[in-house]
Amino acid sequence: MKKGYKVTDVKREKKFGVAAGSLEELVEKSCNKLGFNVSCADCRLFVAEDGTRVSDDEYLATLPPQTLFILLKNKEQMVTDFDHFYNLIRSPKKDYIDTGAAAKKFLTTNIKEKFSLEPSEKNKEQTMSKRVKDRMRGYYFKTKTALHSSNLYIHSKDGRSKKLIDQFLTDLRKILESNKYNDGYFNRKASETRMCNETGLFECGGLWNNTRCAYEGDHIINPYRSREERIIFQTWNLDHKIELSRSIIPKILESIESLYNGDVKCILCKKGKKPGGLITERYYLQIFTKDNLKLVHIVCHHKGKHAAVSDVYTVCKNCIGNQSIEY
Repeated sequence: MKKGYKVTDVKREKKFGVAAGSLEELVEKSCNKLGFNVSCADCRLFVAEDGTRVSDDEYLATLPPQTLFILLKNKEQMVTDFDHFYNLIRSPKKDYIDTGAAAKKFLTTNIKEKFSLEPSEKNKEQTMSKRVKDRMRGYYFKTKTALHSSNLYIHSKDGRSKKLIDQFLTDLRKILESNKYNDGYFNRKASETRMCNETGLFECGGLWNNTRCAYEGDHIINPYRSREERIIFQTWNLDHKIELSRSIIPKILESIESLYNGDVKCILCKKGKKPGGLITERYYLQIFTKDNLKLVHIVCHHKGKHAAVSDVYTVCKNCIGNQSIEY
């Protein structure tokens, strides 16, 4: 079944509507609409909102109609809506007028697209729960794409390392689904898990290595109050204190490689043993939960490298117990 989407290029100067039933069809039609004079094989498709690469039909099927995509060619670099807006805010004062115009356009064109209640959403709580679930799905598919693009997966000689990665992703997704994609984080009625107060007011957590925001009292927002605040809320980031791309994913690969090579060092008993497993829950906590996620205002989102690091979470057969699925 075909769905209608929107597509643009990295400059975001023009948008085109495209109806497609598969990723291949979407990329091909987008190439034609944008006038790209390159092979479709040389193009990559990303979700404009969070920069997640769309690499298979499975992920495409989870995205709603009218999702905006960025199609890149050759060596073009992806710039998310968040980064685009961030760069405008950080631009020199001489660009102040252009920044204001661009911000106005950003707000005007996205309010109806992204922040009206969808037919399946009866209230604002459902809308906000969906927003956080979309972010969680994005983290999962970003992890999946990175692992499937790794040398350990692509150049698997006997297929075992490929199976180990696929098994890890299956386990990770089961944990995420069992926790309902942490959909209570943005839901003001989810008293035990919410990141806001009972009225829906969110406060910035500050830089990744600080315990509080330096702009206390200023960096606050309530997306339940108006559509305008819901669109601005999209520029707030769930910042990984231990970074997903720079630290967590490389350590996942290192863990799986140690299982593949039979060189497992147990983090519990500290012994090196051949049979072993992976504590998937540790990586789940770092990728998807408040253990490692901090909601921050765009100004407090540090784009540089974080000093916090992940680790290799492998255990020997004797210590596996109920902590992980044996590999």
